[in-house]
Amino acid sequence: MTERIKGGVFGRSITSPSSALAEDDARVLSPKDMGLDTLAAVLRTLGEHPFEQVRLSAAAFARLAEQWARHVTTGTPSPSSTAASGSSEARRDWAGVRNFVREYCAEAAAHNRSVLGDLRQVIWVFIQSLSQQLRADEDSDGRVQVQLERLEELALGSEPSALKKEVLSTVVELARVMEERRKAHQKRVCDLGDQVKTLGQELDVTRRQSEVDALTQLYNRRAFDEYLGRTLELQRAFGQDACLLMMDVDNFKTVNDTFGHAVGDEVLRKVADTVTRNFIRKSDFVARFGGDEIAVVLRETGAKDARMLASRLLTALRSVQIEREGIAVQVRGSVGVAPAKAGDSAKTWLERADAALYAAKRAGRDQVATAGDQSAA
Repeated sequence: MTERIKGGVFGRSITSPSSALAEDDARVLSPKDMGLDTLAAVLRTLGEHPFEQVRLSAAAFARLAEQWARHVTTGTPSPSSTAASGSSEARRDWAGVRNFVREYCAEAAAHNRSVLGDLRQVIWVFIQSLSQQLRADEDSDGRVQVQLERLEELALGSEPSALKKEVLSTVVELARVMEERRKAHQKRVCDLGDQVKTLGQELDVTRRQSEVDALTQLYNRRAFDEYLGRTLELQRAFGQDACLLMMDVDNFKTVNDTFGHAVGDEVLRKVADTVTRNFIRKSDFVARFGGDEIAVVLRETGAKDARMLASRLLTALRSVQIEREGIAVQVRGSVGVAPAKAGDSAKTWLERADAALYAAKRAGRDQVATAGDQSAA
């Protein structure tokens, strides 16, 4: 029987030695190539079945895992390098592969511990409340039981007058117990509500922290992907206008190379602050897309208004500068605008916004370009 190993190091099916004579293109993997192929399969498996992470969406992590798998098998540039491709083993970034797997495992484990800790805390709050309620009910039930036993004794041998008096006493005691229980229940419900509210606020803060980019304090890529998807759902359901702006800092690499990454980070923080101050509506969503790219999702906004807002943003950026060693670092940016279209997916919408951004770059930078419009301003 012919056995096949799919997804081999050469990117095609590979037959076992028993079928080598039957297929001219078949070859047997050497131990070295089998090791590379197995490592690539492990990386692809991580990408297909990832644990939830804070830093990357599942789709972004899958793409990254695939890039590492191709780097291992074919020597293409690693995701952490811009070097040219090559097949030499010396070119493979083994340290990068180890760091990729280590960081993924560490972040996924930390996230899972955090989620499980939050879940345990929620369960514990309800257990405590239930336990307190049961204890209180047992106390009040004990008082009622004592009163009923006393009434039973009197009913068996007491005079009617004494029985009547005891019945009245029991009724009063029952009324008192029921009122106390009602008030206790009401208080515990209020206390439980306060605890759940506090816990919810703490979880909300934790979630927001997990959705915020540490450097710029903008939303991160994960939060952006989620908001973009919801915006498209609204657009499909209600026909709302929506626009996506993609901007980056002109010549940012030159800033980093000339003045260092500390200055580059300061530029990004000031650019992020400027973008945030120019998009202040509650529905305006500003996120760090990656590197020096910033994405802005504008709901209920048409292409004309979005382009005007993008131009206003560039005007604001021109007033931003950073002084370093007597040199003023001027900040400029380019923006691509893409209105949402019927039938858009997140991928196609992003691609059109990206294409518009590169059109603004080709037109000379410090400009705005709109998807489908060859002109820039």
